[in-house]
This record gives sequence, C-alpha cells and structure tokens, in this order.
Amino acid sequence: MFKKILPLLALSLVVTTQAHAASNNTDQRIKELEYQIRLLTQRVDSLERELDHKQDYDRHDRMYQCKMSIFGETYKGRSSSRGKAIAKVVNQCISDHDEMFCRPEAVSCKNY
Repeated sequence: MFKKILPLLALSLVVTTQAHAASNNTDQRIKELEYQIRLLTQRVDSLERELDHKQDYDRHDRMYQCKMSIFGETYKGRSSSRGKAIAKVVNQCISDHDEMFCRPEAVSCKNY
C-alpha cells in the first residue's frame, strides 16, 4: 500500500512545487509590468508637457496682423491667434457701424 501512495505523494509534491513556482513567477512578472507601466506613464506625461510647451512657444512666436477698411476708416487687430485678431477687428468695426458692414470675410490678415 505504501508503494501505491509514494508515487502519488511524489507527483503531488512536484505539482505543488511547479504551481508555487508559477505563482511566484507570475507575481514577479506582474510587478515588472507594473513598473514598466509606471515608467511609460511618466515618459508620456513628460512628452505631453514638452509638446504643450512647444505649442505654446510656437503660438506666441507667430503673430497675425489683421485689418479691414470700411467707409474710409481702417480697423486693425493683432494676436498670436488668427481668429482673435479677426475678432478684434470686427468688434472695433461693430462699435462704430452696423454689424452687416463688419463681416469677418472682409478682414485681411498677414502672418509675421
């Protein structure tokens, strides 16, 4: 009877040892993957900050000078954003004239 139980005990010992090793291996792999995720997240955050800074710099490096002449008066606006420069010109015009004469399509802009 002992001869029949001995192989079963040996087999169960091998299986539990392998399961324990696989469990430890899995835990180690999970820890390594979590560490790599933290590193990649930090790198992505860093690159996003650099990109935001570069875009801010590029935006402020470029200026738009826009103008519109209507009824002998010239309205001018300047901004690092083309849309804001046009809005400044149109708003100045609207303060003096009816809105129908102050159309954004009539504004011309130059990029500096």
